[in-house]
Amino acid sequence: MRAMFPEGEGWQIIRQPTSTTGTKPDFLIKRFESEIHAVDAEDKERLEKSDIDRLSDCTTELRTHDAMIFTAYETEVPSDVAEYAKTKQIEIIRTQWWQDE
Repeated sequence: MRAMFPEGEGWQIIRQPTSTTGTKPDFLIKRFESEIHAVDAEDKERLEKSDIDRLSDCTTELRTHDAMIFTAYETEVPSDVAEYAKTKQIEIIRTQWWQDE
């Protein structure tokens, strides 16, 4: 994630920020007040619409520019969940958190 948002370019990564109502994404990434992103990291078997809703609530509460969910490569993302994420303007990014031996 740091490669996408380099510190040298002014990006700050804040771990588990909390809004006044208790909404809490895994990360808030910001540079200036106009560039704020809510990020969740999900390492689970299957992504659900509730995961999308929770992050969407965070974007509203924390007034972020956009939102991303990083998932483990093997996490199942059903097509209806992927489409739902698009309607909520949440990008799903698959990652590989390990190195093959």
